[in-house]
Amino acid sequence: MPSEAAPDAALQATLAADVATLRAQFPETRALYREVCGLLFFRYGITPTANKLYGLVRKGSMGTPTEVLAQFWQDLRGKMRVTIDHPGLPEALKQIAADAVQSIWQAANEAATGELAALRAEARLQASEAEAQRDQARAAVVVAEQQTAAMQAEFDAAQRARAALQGELDAERQAHAAARARQEEGVRQAEALERQLQELRTQFSMDLERTREQVAVAQERASATERRALREIDQERTLRQKAEQAAADLRTELAAVQARAQDAAVAGAEERARQQAEREALSLQLAEAKQALERGQAVQDELRAELEAALRRVERAQAETAATRRLVSPRRRAPATRTKFKPRPA
Repeated sequence: MPSEAAPDAALQATLAADVATLRAQFPETRALYREVCGLLFFRYGITPTANKLYGLVRKGSMGTPTEVLAQFWQDLRGKMRVTIDHPGLPEALKQIAADAVQSIWQAANEAATGELAALRAEARLQASEAEAQRDQARAAVVVAEQQTAAMQAEFDAAQRARAALQGELDAERQAHAAARARQEEGVRQAEALERQLQELRTQFSMDLERTREQVAVAQERASATERRALREIDQERTLRQKAEQAAADLRTELAAVQARAQDAAVAGAEERARQQAEREALSLQLAEAKQALERGQAVQDELRAELEAALRRVERAQAETAATRRLVSPRRRAPATRTKFKPRPA
């Protein structure tokens, strides 16, 4: 079945091409139908019908191919009729001769038709082979096109890969140049930082030496202040002890006076007046001794406040010294010395 379908398809394609050629040569509808009838019957050996004619031409109405087909068969029968007209021949002989000539013509026509059919079959076979070769050629062309497309795709991929590698190489070069520039800039910054660090070390050493000198002076001042405060406290303590001793002596003396006054109460008003005077004098002395004691206490409080202020200044100086030492590098850190002053108990 497929072998028959292929020749039918080739025949239909050839027939359609011939009809298209006739369509261009015979624009008139009836003439085109008449030529298509002859094409089907004489060239392809196909009995024409009205439907087949209309399917090939597709012009006019369905009545047009019917009329043209009827006229075609009438003309064909007229051409096939043989008439022998010879004077002196009987009519029966004329008819026999005409029939014989017609039989000969029909036999020749049938032979020609058979040869034409064989030629058509051979032509169809050749057309089928040509179609197969054409299909093979088309398949080969498709394969070649696919191979070409694949090779072109590979070439394009290689070009893209080469472009990508070139881009990466350019990027690497730029990155290398940028890294080298950053390295040079880092070296310059490191050198600048090293110079700044050296300057800072020198400045720090100077500041540290000045701070140490200031701390030493502050400590000396604090020590002097502490010694002076201690001396003043000792003096105040001595004065207070003297005042307390004087008060005790005065109290003892007052007690003795009072005892004598009591013993001599009966001595008279003059003795009482004298004793009263002495008592007032002693009271005045006692008041003065109390005032002296209060002044000594106030002086002691002032000295204690000054000592506490000095101690706070010393502690602040020590805190500043510790903060300065923390700024020094851990490898160059100097041992810290703290001096803590404790006031002597009053």
